[in-house]
Amino acid sequence: MRERFSKNSKFISYQVLFLLFIILLALFAVGMPALPLVPALLLVWTLVISLTGIILGLLASLGLSLISLFAFGSMMIWGMFAGWTISFSFSDIVIWMGLFLGAAVLTGLIHRLVKQTVAEHQEMVGKFDELVTIDEVTGFSNEKRLLFDLEEECSRSRRTGIPFSLMLIEVLYLDSFYRLYGPKEGDYLLSSLSTILRNNTRLTDRKFRLDRGEQGSGTFAVILSNSHEEGAEVVVKKIERLLSVHNLENDKKQVTLTIGFGISHYAEDVSDHLEMVQRAKQELEQYIQ
Repeated sequence: MRERFSKNSKFISYQVLFLLFIILLALFAVGMPALPLVPALLLVWTLVISLTGIILGLLASLGLSLISLFAFGSMMIWGMFAGWTISFSFSDIVIWMGLFLGAAVLTGLIHRLVKQTVAEHQEMVGKFDELVTIDEVTGFSNEKRLLFDLEEECSRSRRTGIPFSLMLIEVLYLDSFYRLYGPKEGDYLLSSLSTILRNNTRLTDRKFRLDRGEQGSGTFAVILSNSHEEGAEVVVKKIERLLSVHNLENDKKQVTLTIGFGISHYAEDVSDHLEMVQRAKQELEQYIQ
């Protein structure tokens, strides 16, 4: 939420700078005419109301403009009784009051339009993220795709009786690895692990990376199609040996990794694909302990 607010504030700040640029450009185009002190102050205050509307919205700018109108009118009335020399005609006073209100309403509407545009953009980005199912670091599908494919695999096995297994693989202490060696080495680790999984499983075995953890999850999933329990155990032993040691990208150090595994197999007592995931996670937790 804080990041989203920061992006909105930055976008609105750009609009403010653009407005100021347009105003300065217009004044330069007409030769920057010299204004008396009072009209210059009123023009600056109109700009303040405009900036308030762009940054804070319609209610804030209207509130400030109404306070300004009250103060401006009070000064005019007080000046008449105090004997001040008032250089404004009735039409000038109406024009300035109209400028106060017009600036408040116009910039408030601009703020609302900008805010609506940013919200629509964020909604489109969110929908796009939902459609993207490929993890950038590993090239594997993400967790959303895992649930979809797993449900499809359960339905197929229920119809045909062909077995399959779900294997979870977790790199323990991944956050510590990121802190010690940095994000570049962390991404290289995940990329290397994904290469090992890709090269040591079948093309028909679908690979995924789960979406957990601030640095990115170190948990992978593999759907082992047409696989019995014995076959899954063979794959686990093979992968565990290959994943136990990792060479850093700079080849200056070799790191020993701790890997956890969790496996669940499709059976008639499995109610749905979510239960298979839950069983694999439970076995993974027991493996880690």
